[in-house]
Amino acid sequence: MMVMVRIFPRDGLEESWKAVLDNLKALSDAYCTPLYLSQREEDDFMTLIYDVTDADCLADIVVKNIPSVLHPEKTRTITLLKPVFFPAPRDRPQNLERYQVAVRGSPGELEDIFNRILYLEYPSDVFPTYAAYSFGEDDILTSMLSTSRNRVEQFLRANLESQKGVVRIDIGHINRSKRVAPAEMWKRYRQSRSPLKLLFEEYDYLYPDVLHGAEDALV
Repeated sequence: MMVMVRIFPRDGLEESWKAVLDNLKALSDAYCTPLYLSQREEDDFMTLIYDVTDADCLADIVVKNIPSVLHPEKTRTITLLKPVFFPAPRDRPQNLERYQVAVRGSPGELEDIFNRILYLEYPSDVFPTYAAYSFGEDDILTSMLSTSRNRVEQFLRANLESQKGVVRIDIGHINRSKRVAPAEMWKRYRQSRSPLKLLFEEYDYLYPDVLHGAEDALV
C-alpha cells in the first residue's frame, strides 16, 4: 500500500526538506520505500510518500526514525488505497504545474466517482498522474498536471462536479516535488498500477523534464 506521511517541521521547511533528502536511508527500510517528497504551496508541511509492505515497520519509522532524524513538531499519516498511476500524453504542453485534487463524496457513490476519474477523456493540458482512495479528511486524492489552476478548475467543473455523489472538490498547488525512488523502480511501479493495459506510443511512463525543468515533479 501507499502511505503519505505529512511532516510538520519545527524549524523551516527548507531545512527539513534538505534533512529528508540527506537522510533517506535512515527514513526507510526493506519494507518501507520512500517514493517521492512533495510540498503544497498553501501548507506548512511536506509529504513523504512511501510504498509499504509491512505496516508495523512503517509505525517504527514514524514513531522512532522520523522524530530522531527530523525533529518535527508533529506528523500525520494518510493511507492511499488502490492507487492508480497514469502515463502522460506525449503531446502535452511544456509549461505544466502540478495540483493535488481532493474529493469528498457520498459513501455509496465513491466507486462510481473513482471510476469517473480513472476513465475520463483527459485533454493534453489537464491530466492526472495518480488517483487513490484516502478515507481520511477526504475520500479520493488525485494529482493533476495542467497549465494553470484556472484550467484545472474549469475542467473539473465541467467533468466531475456534476457527478452524482460529489460533495466537495478542493485544489492545492504543489510547488515542489522530487522523486526519491530509483528511476527504473519508479517506472515499473507506475506501470504495474496503470489503468491502461498496454503501453501505447502516445504515452510516457517516466517523463522527461517538463515542469520547471524538473522531471522529479511529475510523480
